[in-house]
Amino acid sequence: MPDARSPAVLRPPRLRRGDRVAVVSPAGPLTERRRTDLDRGLERLRRQGLVPELSRHALGEQGFLSGSDAQRADDLQRAFAEERIRAVFCTRGGYGVTRLLDRLDFAPLRSDPKPIVGYSDVTALLAAAFRRVGLVGLHGPMVATSDSMAMGDAMEELQRRLLSEADRPPPLPRAGLGPKPRVLRPGRAEGRLVGGNLTLVCALIGTPDQIDTNGNLLLLEDVDEAPYRIDRMLTQLRATGALDRCAGVLLGDFHREDSALASVDPDTQAVLEERLGDLRVPVVTGLPFGHRPASWTLPIGGLARVDASSPLDPPRVELLEPAVR
Repeated sequence: MPDARSPAVLRPPRLRRGDRVAVVSPAGPLTERRRTDLDRGLERLRRQGLVPELSRHALGEQGFLSGSDAQRADDLQRAFAEERIRAVFCTRGGYGVTRLLDRLDFAPLRSDPKPIVGYSDVTALLAAAFRRVGLVGLHGPMVATSDSMAMGDAMEELQRRLLSEADRPPPLPRAGLGPKPRVLRPGRAEGRLVGGNLTLVCALIGTPDQIDTNGNLLLLEDVDEAPYRIDRMLTQLRATGALDRCAGVLLGDFHREDSALASVDPDTQAVLEERLGDLRVPVVTGLPFGHRPASWTLPIGGLARVDASSPLDPPRVELLEPAVR
C-alpha cells in the first residue's frame, strides 16, 4: 500500500481528444432499461471527444453477472494491457468484482497507467488498483448510470476535468438537491481519499486488498441498506480499528430505494451519528456522492482536505492535486 504522502502514488496521464477508452461490465449485466442509459452514456463520452469501445462481454448476461469470471476478467485484463486504450470506464455496478481480483494482474497499469472510472461494486477494483500499484482511480458515475442517475452539467464537467486537466484540481460543485452537508464531528484534516461503497469496504476486510485507512480520508456511501445492516457494517469497521486510524470520514448518500432519492431516513441518520459521532477525527455527512443523482466524481488515492471546523458552518471538501498528470 502506498504511504499517504508517498511518491509511489501513481497518477495516470490526462485524457486527450481522440483517445480510445474501454467500456467494460465487470459486475452485473445490462438490462434492457440500462441499454438506453448505456447509449446515452456512450454519447456523453463522444461529446467529450473520446472514442468508447465496448469490451467483448460488456453486453453479456450470465445470471446476476455480465459473463463468466474468466470472460469479465479477460475484458479488464485486455483493457489494462492494450496501449491504445487510455482509460477504463465501467458500465454499472451490481455484484461480481470481488470474484475477479485474484484473477487480475495489475502490473501493466504500473508501466502504462490509465484511469478506472466507477463506483458501487467497482469500489473493489479501485481499491485493488490503488493498493497494488498506487493507481489513482475515479469514484463516480458510470457509462450506464450517468443518465439514469441524472449526472447534470456541473457533475459531468467535474468528471471531464478530473480526467483531462493536469495543471490544477477542479473545485467540487455544490449539490443542487438532497440533504445539506453537515458536520457530525468537527475538525480539519488532509489525507488521500480511500473507500467508497460501505458494503464493499467491509467485503475487502481480511483480504489482500483491504483498504488501508491509515492517515487517509475514508469515503463511505451505500444504497437500499436497512439501518441495522449499516450499523453492523460500521461496527465491523470499528472493530478492525480502521476508524481509529483514518484522518477523517466523509459520508455520501445512504438513501433507501423506497424513499426519495438523496434523502436519509431518520433511523439511518441516527445510526450514522451513533456509530461515528464519537470518533476523534472530523466526520461529515450528506456529501453529494454515491448512488444518487448529480454525484461528485472523486479521485481514489488523490490528496484532499476537509474543513469541518465548526458544527454551525457548512463543511468544505477540497481536492489538493490533479487526478491525472
